[in-house]
Amino acid sequence: MGLSQAFFYIFLMDFFDSLYLSVFQHIKQRKPKLAVRWSSLYVSLVQIALSLVLGIFFIKFAMQIKLNILDDTSLWILSIGIVGFILFKNWMSYNGKKRAVLMSKRLKHSKTHSILVLILIPISLFSLAFILSKAA
Repeated sequence: MGLSQAFFYIFLMDFFDSLYLSVFQHIKQRKPKLAVRWSSLYVSLVQIALSLVLGIFFIKFAMQIKLNILDDTSLWILSIGIVGFILFKNWMSYNGKKRAVLMSKRLKHSKTHSILVLILIPISLFSLAFILSKAA
């Protein structure tokens, strides 16, 4: 793994972990029993939206250069597989030991995102996906 790939992986994982902790902190104040489930679901939603944006971008790019890689059926199967993988990965990673490590790290770095930013991130990603899907 190259240095740029390692930096990209570490940056995104820290970003999603900070989102998880921020959502967990906001929800725990109101509904402590649902905090783990909803924060994991939120991170999954953001990752699915990001993969949707990237997928639409690459599909539109491939259409522009007249490159037919996947038909519609294969694309749907691939999309469902990616969503299933993201949900399974987040279920495995945010339950158990990793969550305990994240909570202990949170005490050191208590930076949380505002609730407005947490709401705008998935909305902006899905809006960007919609705009990209309508682009020629």
